[in-house]
Amino acid sequence: MKAIAFHELGGPEVLRYEDVPLPTIKSDEVLIRVHAVSINPGPDTFSRTHGFGDPSFALPHVSGSDPAGEVVAAGDAVQTVTVGDRVVVYPVMRCGTCEFCARGLPANYCRNFRMFGVHTWGGRAEYATVRDDLLVKLPDQVSYEAAATLPVSYITTWHGMVDRAAVTPQDTMLVVGAGGGCGVAALQIARHLGVPTIALTGSTDKIDRLYALGAEHVLSYRDPDWAAKVRSLTTNGASVAFDNCGEATWTSTLAALDRGGRMFCSGATTGDRLAVDVRTLYREQITLHFYVQGTRANLEQLVGLVARAEIVPPIDHRLPMSEVREAEHLLASHQQVGKIILVPDEIYNKGPVAIEKARA
Repeated sequence: MKAIAFHELGGPEVLRYEDVPLPTIKSDEVLIRVHAVSINPGPDTFSRTHGFGDPSFALPHVSGSDPAGEVVAAGDAVQTVTVGDRVVVYPVMRCGTCEFCARGLPANYCRNFRMFGVHTWGGRAEYATVRDDLLVKLPDQVSYEAAATLPVSYITTWHGMVDRAAVTPQDTMLVVGAGGGCGVAALQIARHLGVPTIALTGSTDKIDRLYALGAEHVLSYRDPDWAAKVRSLTTNGASVAFDNCGEATWTSTLAALDRGGRMFCSGATTGDRLAVDVRTLYREQITLHFYVQGTRANLEQLVGLVARAEIVPPIDHRLPMSEVREAEHLLASHQQVGKIILVPDEIYNKGPVAIEKARA
């Protein structure tokens, strides 16, 4: 089969769309024919450049944490899905033995959790093997490509907004890095929940598209006074903020919060060293929510919302897997609004219309 593999760490140039052995399944695994997988800065690009911060995998490696596809074979012990089912992968794998697993907490709380596509070979391939407990079935109304946008960006954002920061329509939410995968998800989830939002972006080309996604105001982080402008657009500041940028925006994001404000964060795309005045935090009664990924229940909820067209994930680019280097360069340019999707060449060359007719 064909897969996107890298044999050494480095830039996009180390990626190859090449022949690799067809994987074999264990008794609790299924083989899925991948129809779509999205690109994510952490599991994909950071793994390629840094090995995800630890050895974590052997080389060569195939990334891809959020594939969607069709079950074509199932192990003897598989009971949750059958051949022919349309599925998407929930990428967080629990250990099942740590104290957090013993308490029944979701997999993203597991002390020893592993990521599909990081600690295992993933879905940047024509076929992938997946444990059956990681699969969520897809209704016919949800395309493979829409499904592939959900397991990293959307569930991470939903978990922070709904489960951790408990955002409500009474809030005004600041979304930092609003044009990225999680930022777009935040705007769409906020619109679904009836939460007014202020979007922060560095690209003037994204302004109209962010308004279309539901932002009430759009500001530029290139304006050194953007935090003061957030405060001027609200009574005394945003009541909640979502900031996955980290080092470059952290101080200003805190300054844009009202007293009693909350901030939730699950990333650090601009750097992970933060300076903070603790007195400001306690005097202003700021609550910080740090977390990783989302839960399987979050993914199931989002699949339902997409099926009912209550959320329609925007896809900025759809490219064949053989053009993965171009796709990675597009991601690095920060010009996209929404997700970049990769499709195996054989499926891509049939075209989306032919695929939908074949499915029907």
